[in-house]
Amino acid sequence: MTGVVKVQLRADNFGEIVLRSPLHWEAVALFCRTVMKRKEDAERERQLDKQIDIGREKEIIENRKNIIPVIEAIILSGWQNMALRGHRDSGNIFKTFSDDKRNNDGNFRSILRYRAQGDSDMRSYLESSGTIKYTSSTSQNEIIDSCNKVLLNKIVLRVNEAKCFSVLADETADVSGIEQVSLCVRYVKLNTLELHEDFLQFVPAVDMTGKGLAKLIIDNLQQFGIDPIYLRGQGYDGAASMSGKFNGVQAHIKDIQPLAIYVHCSAHVLNLVVSKSYSVTQIRDCLATLGKVRDFFIFPKRKSILRFHIENSSETSTKKSLKRSCETRWIERFNAINDFMELYEYVIEALDTISE
Repeated sequence: MTGVVKVQLRADNFGEIVLRSPLHWEAVALFCRTVMKRKEDAERERQLDKQIDIGREKEIIENRKNIIPVIEAIILSGWQNMALRGHRDSGNIFKTFSDDKRNNDGNFRSILRYRAQGDSDMRSYLESSGTIKYTSSTSQNEIIDSCNKVLLNKIVLRVNEAKCFSVLADETADVSGIEQVSLCVRYVKLNTLELHEDFLQFVPAVDMTGKGLAKLIIDNLQQFGIDPIYLRGQGYDGAASMSGKFNGVQAHIKDIQPLAIYVHCSAHVLNLVVSKSYSVTQIRDCLATLGKVRDFFIFPKRKSILRFHIENSSETSTKKSLKRSCETRWIERFNAINDFMELYEYVIEALDTISE
């Protein structure tokens, strides 16, 4: 028992000895300094991260500011149906510019160069030595794809809100020989109750059978985000692969959505009727005469006489020349006949002048 008491007393004395020891307090001070240093280092890292985030945010804002004119130039070119690229469309926009037509760098770069004349920030950005300018062909295509996605998403949203739409489709080969299917939708915009017809996409097609085209249409509608359950109408031409009662596109889509009624495209029907009417003798002779009159005035000297009578007339005419009658498109035939009727009096006066 006495030994246990001695051990306890020694332990109590050890604690007092430790507390009185200079080494203990040096260790405590070192620990406190280490803790404070770690806190300072952590705070410094937080401040550094904050500065990096601020610098990154400024860089993002600056990049967005610089890319906005590029996007607007691309949208303007598309809105005006102008090609973006020219014969030379790489390198510094200002250093590669030349009045030589052989070095034409296209509408896109010309628009940016013109805009930079009144925008010092944009000019300094385009003239800087940096490599990221968002003006390369790759950047142009990415911006065009982004614009396409934005427009497509807006159309899809309106179609799904309408909960009722018709699909329009037609196929044709492009210049490279690839069959392209143009997909459009017709729907009623709910907030204005206006009928809209919007183009969705050109979709390359390999299987040109009715079943293959029907699958292509449904798959792409779903891929765009349009729910086929709201499909209520189909509009195609009269080709067997599209309008066939058993194996046409309309038949296969009806198997999927029975409420999707097929309607033969009205414009295509009218075109067929007008084309068929061309076999009537009187109509054929009339259109042939119009074509010969147009061909007669195609020569510069005769055309100038017709233009002289049009410009010196007391009445104002919106038409200045005769148009060719297309054999396949009824709308161009209509324009040709309409222009001839408006210019009929001037044609007679020009013929009288030439005969004299």
